[in-house]
Amino acid sequence: MNDDYVVQQKKIIQQMKDSIHQGQSKSSIVEMQSDYENDDQTCLTSVAFTSKDIAKIILEKIIEPLKSSDPNHFYYSSELLHLTIKNLRTIHNPSLFNEEDVVKAHQLFNQIIPTFQSFNFSFEGLILFPTSVALLGYCNDTLRKLVQTLDFGLREIGVPDNKKYISDTIFFGNMTLCRFTHEPSSSFQNKVKELENIYIGEMPVTEISLITCNAVCHSKTRKVIGTYKLSQ
Repeated sequence: MNDDYVVQQKKIIQQMKDSIHQGQSKSSIVEMQSDYENDDQTCLTSVAFTSKDIAKIILEKIIEPLKSSDPNHFYYSSELLHLTIKNLRTIHNPSLFNEEDVVKAHQLFNQIIPTFQSFNFSFEGLILFPTSVALLGYCNDTLRKLVQTLDFGLREIGVPDNKKYISDTIFFGNMTLCRFTHEPSSSFQNKVKELENIYIGEMPVTEISLITCNAVCHSKTRKVIGTYKLSQ
C-alpha cells in the first residue's frame, strides 16, 4: 500500500513513538489494571471487528510469542480483537454518556457510514504504549474523511469525542493486543522489539459497529448498538 496518506501515517506514528520514549505522550491511554476482564468502566466507541483469518495470524505470530515471554498480562483472544474507528466517550465509571447520547450517535452513524466506500487496512508493526501493545494499521485517506465527517456530526448533535489525539487530520489503525497488569519485563520488551516491524496482512473494512464495552471489549460487557455497512 503505497499512498501519500500512508506516508503521513508513518510520520505521525514515528512522532508518537518518539513522544512515548521521551515520556511526553499527548494521547489518551488506559490506566494499568489488575483485572481488565471485570473492569466496570464503560466506553462508547465504534470499531471494526477483526476477521477470523487475520485474528488467527495475529494470535500465532504476535500474541503467543508475547505471552510466552510474560504470561501474566491481559492478552486479547480472537473474539475480542478489534480496530477502533472512532471513539466517542472514553472508559469511565460512571459512564460519560447517557441513553440519549447513544440514540443520537446511532442515528448519525446510520446516516453517515453507508455513504462511504469500504477500504482496506494493512497491518504492519507494533507500538509499545505505556500500558499496552498495539498492532498498527495503514490505509488510504477514506479513514480521514470518514473520521472527520463523524467528528463534525458528533459535535453537531452534542456528543463530541472526548479523547486526545496526536493529530486531528492524520488517523491510523490501532489494534490493542495486550494490556499490562504490571511493568513489562525486559524479556517482554525485547520480544516486542523483535516483532516491531512484523507484517501481518490486509483486512477489508466493510462494516463498522457502534458499541459500549469495557477497556478490553470483553464479551460480557459488550453491547452492540448498531452495525453499519460501508458501500462496496
